[in-house]
Amino acid sequence: MDKGSSSSKPIHVLMFPWLAHGHFSAFAGLSTRLADQGIEVSFLTTPLNIPRIKPMLANHEKIKLLEMPFPTVDGLPPGFECTSDTPPHLLGFFIRVVQLLEKPFESLLQRIPRPDCIIFDILQYWIPKVATKFGIPTVFFLVFSASYCSYELSPCRAKSQEKITAEELTQPPAGYPSSAISWHLSEAHLSIDLSYTQNDGMRNIDRIMGCIEGCRAIAIKSCNELEEKFIKFFERVTMKPVFPVGPLLLPTQGGLEQGDSDCLKWLEKQQDDSVVYVSFGSESFLTEQQIQEIALGLEAAQQPFILVLRFQKDLSFVLPEGFENRVEQRRFVINGWAPQREILCHPATGTFVTHCGWSSVLEGMSNGLPLIAVPIQYDQGLNARLVAEELKVGVEVERGKDALVNKYQICSAVRRIMVGEEGKEIMQRAREMGNLFRGSISSVSQRMYIDKFVEHLGSLVV
Repeated sequence: MDKGSSSSKPIHVLMFPWLAHGHFSAFAGLSTRLADQGIEVSFLTTPLNIPRIKPMLANHEKIKLLEMPFPTVDGLPPGFECTSDTPPHLLGFFIRVVQLLEKPFESLLQRIPRPDCIIFDILQYWIPKVATKFGIPTVFFLVFSASYCSYELSPCRAKSQEKITAEELTQPPAGYPSSAISWHLSEAHLSIDLSYTQNDGMRNIDRIMGCIEGCRAIAIKSCNELEEKFIKFFERVTMKPVFPVGPLLLPTQGGLEQGDSDCLKWLEKQQDDSVVYVSFGSESFLTEQQIQEIALGLEAAQQPFILVLRFQKDLSFVLPEGFENRVEQRRFVINGWAPQREILCHPATGTFVTHCGWSSVLEGMSNGLPLIAVPIQYDQGLNARLVAEELKVGVEVERGKDALVNKYQICSAVRRIMVGEEGKEIMQRAREMGNLFRGSISSVSQRMYIDKFVEHLGSLVV
């Protein structure tokens, strides 16, 4: 096994993430850490995603970017090469189109220097099969929490021949190590639609099972300090070696745009721990009604806030009438991208209202911030329960039967955190979590996880 010594050839790893922003950042984080260990990394994506990924890799000399053309298919307009660019109603079609990359991927392996290992992502179930033709071992890298993976991706339930119901999905799989984490019924129905319903002749859960069965090992974006019992359970049920590789947080980036700089200048004028930062990630599109409820809730909470939204119209036509004037002195509203890492580490930021995507959860916790969990889709409901019920570093705002979070719930959650004794206790636990990240997770443990993973990669390529 070699970690970059001059006496033997370095290991060459090909990284191929799913075409989504959160997956790019996780794969970039793992790539840079592997490259720091002397491993040669080829990072594969499609042309329009190269500009997104380049800044994440920080021009590392041992990482090479490779391009593979995105399929041209009737029904998916040009330019949709990432889930965050794709309208929600086309997402299922996007997933099917990505499966057409199988043959171009095989052709690419014939042209490039043979990698010693391929690290691949969710739904790309055909990669182990293609890699086997070339005698290349594969590692399945999951960028989700271990608590989610061990609940939703448990093979014993996913491979059942019986048709599973939403009610059954609200119950954890047998042996699951937490009674506090489970799907709400509405979330279980979404899971049925996303994972257990035929999509182009195949269920997504079967694609994922193909990834697990075909790989030689599983890497997961987590650590024992947060999720040891879930990592061990997932290893037991998948019968594969599972390697936590740490939170893989990327450093803050320089070269901010003017709007981003304005946001940070506004933060400088606020008192420490006073600002409520609200963001729902790169994949979530909120309805006009939901945006209005969130805005009114923030107004009623009487705290300064940064509100980040993704909406295709001018926000002045969506926000409640008179809202911007009423809260002019204590708000900063952004439609589009925000410098999240810089905001979260700023002393003025006091709490983070988040959709509970796993990367956002880790970023918030690493900065010692209490989280207000407003899950929207995918893994986020289980992450919200991990935050609020297991780790107890935040509170969850639950949706009503109309699928909305109303203004009273938003106001109440903000006040719970920012005012009163309960908020002080949650803030204290959140600060202790931040200290854990700044201590062992960011240094000793992170290096240990990567060392152990690199050692296993070496055993695969011997």
